[in-house]
Amino acid sequence: MLVGFSFLMFSLIGILIGVLSSMFGFGGGIVVVPILFAFLPDSIPSEYLMHTAIGTSLAVMIINSFNSTYNHAKKGNVTWSVFKQLAGYIAIGSLIGGVLAVYIESDFLRHAFIGLLIYVLISNMLKKSFTREIEEQAFRLPKQRSASFIWIGIGFLSTLLGIGGSTMTIPYLRNRGMRMIHAVALATPLGLPIAIVGAFAYLVTGLKIDAMPSSTIGFIYIPALIGFTLGGFIGVPIGRSWAQKLSDKLFSKIYLVLLFIVVIMMIIS
Repeated sequence: MLVGFSFLMFSLIGILIGVLSSMFGFGGGIVVVPILFAFLPDSIPSEYLMHTAIGTSLAVMIINSFNSTYNHAKKGNVTWSVFKQLAGYIAIGSLIGGVLAVYIESDFLRHAFIGLLIYVLISNMLKKSFTREIEEQAFRLPKQRSASFIWIGIGFLSTLLGIGGSTMTIPYLRNRGMRMIHAVALATPLGLPIAIVGAFAYLVTGLKIDAMPSSTIGFIYIPALIGFTLGGFIGVPIGRSWAQKLSDKLFSKIYLVLLFIVVIMMIIS
């Protein structure tokens, strides 16, 4: 009975995660991590709670990113030329973050997660450029050398904290002149290198921990992964449809409100 309830709960939450994934580029991390940190079972050692929340988040992100990318690509929302220039740098940063994560304490990861979200939220609330209406052709890429450092850093931090990159990718693309619908659509495939490399790293490093229960594979909690995935297949098409209808200015404001809610959730948990 308890197992069935857990699957139902995770599936319902998965619908919400799917909507947010395709609507705001939140591949799961900034919602999944706080939820799992609060609801993971006692069988998982406390010192590995945050690692398990992040590892599961990254695994969920793989499926949701593929699903969201497919839905946005059908509508022509993904700027593939920009993706090709940035994906390799993100993958390099992801690999570094995934390898180093196991050596960092869970409490430090949690505080770093909260600190990063607060910084992103405040910095973009102060910038009027984030919430302005942007024209279709206003986007401009930085020079390659500058872009390499920025995107390796985004890949590193995103994998380390299990947040998929959208909390840094979307504000960066937005402030360089990309419309919200295209920034969100691009954040989903750019989250794939982070999710794949990061999930594999958390899986392998978690396998070395003998104290992890049978309900996990490495640092990936299987009941949540299955439930979130099932719910995501319902939520992703809904989120993409809603995103298509929002004005650019309103879209950006709702994004910042959601970031604020997530920060509060993580501090409370």
